[in-house]
Amino acid sequence: MSEVETIDVLIVGSGPSGTSTALHLIKSDPAWAGRIVIVDKAVHPREKLCGGGITHLGQNVLADLGLALEPRNFEVKEARLLYHDKSYSFFGNPLFRIVRRDEFDYWLVQTAEKLGVRVRQGEAVKEITPHDDHVEVVTEQAVFHAQVVVAADGSRSYVRRKLKWADDAPGVAHEPHVARLVEVLTPETTAAPEFRDGVAVFDFTPMDDDLQGYYWDFPSFIRGKPFMNRGVFDSRARPEKPKADLKEILAGEMAERGRRLEDYELKGHPIHWYNKDGRFARPRVLLVGDAAGADPLVGEGISFALGYGDPASAAIIDAFNRNDFSFDTYVDRLRVHPLFIHLDKRVRLAQYAYLLNYPWLAGLGWSVMRLVMRFTSWGNREHVPGRQPAFRLMDLTSQN
Repeated sequence: MSEVETIDVLIVGSGPSGTSTALHLIKSDPAWAGRIVIVDKAVHPREKLCGGGITHLGQNVLADLGLALEPRNFEVKEARLLYHDKSYSFFGNPLFRIVRRDEFDYWLVQTAEKLGVRVRQGEAVKEITPHDDHVEVVTEQAVFHAQVVVAADGSRSYVRRKLKWADDAPGVAHEPHVARLVEVLTPETTAAPEFRDGVAVFDFTPMDDDLQGYYWDFPSFIRGKPFMNRGVFDSRARPEKPKADLKEILAGEMAERGRRLEDYELKGHPIHWYNKDGRFARPRVLLVGDAAGADPLVGEGISFALGYGDPASAAIIDAFNRNDFSFDTYVDRLRVHPLFIHLDKRVRLAQYAYLLNYPWLAGLGWSVMRLVMRFTSWGNREHVPGRQPAFRLMDLTSQN
């Protein structure tokens, strides 16, 4: 048996939600860095299935943390939404940025490490046992007694499953709703219009084939070479409706674009989506990121993952201040947080949008939106959404 290490906060998972929670704690007081340990079974940089889009919502979180986006990214200046022969576009300069998750997540981890957080990579959690005065977490290499555990370990969260989250609170609306996605990467040239003009395509035409989502084309660079990230997102916002054949839809959409699905490696995974009435905490344990719930409307993951760091850190600070680790107010913090009010609106919009996906209704909606866009800031090609950092986190911590 390994020697027991006592720690205030143990974060399981070193993706954006886990590192964001650590960085928000450090922003409040740099001394938190020495009170946090992050463990992850993966070793950075590691591949992560994701479209890689960071909108102004995520950019604002980074700015509030005093971070400017440093990893290589592709600036998207137009998001083109299609439905058969109808289309409309959102514009921005840039509208959003596309990163490679291996590079982006590694940058966040390195940032946390530079600020003094210990990150133990390649170390999977094997057991987790809650006690009245701590949570015992056994990894492949150590035993921790943590005052607080933050589960930031994704849609398939080991912590959530091991603690039998769904069986532990009868009557609470915590059953997970799951979206699906599949994607491939295809080598391209920068002469392609998506690269030349900075265009990301969202094609909703497959809604006619029971898809509750869209096909996407995202331009990106991998180790300096141009690739198109192509995939299908299925929200399953209406789980009572038939399941679409994602592989068949992806193959058909790629064929229209002169690509054969069988020529590329296909990857896929589920997305556990947000439910404001769900259960996000139990004594001494918090869920953040995809473990807590993501966006079911368009599957935006990074921005909301980063966003969990603010309410989670506030709940942790309050728990230590009051010596009350029940976290029974964490769900209320999420419900009143502006970012998660917005996320809840997306949940409801997804449920309505895919309830009546009749072609004539969708076509009418596209025609109306094309007119509406002209009167919003998103119709302006020079619109610059998002805030810039008002300070540098490194400078703030060095002054303390």
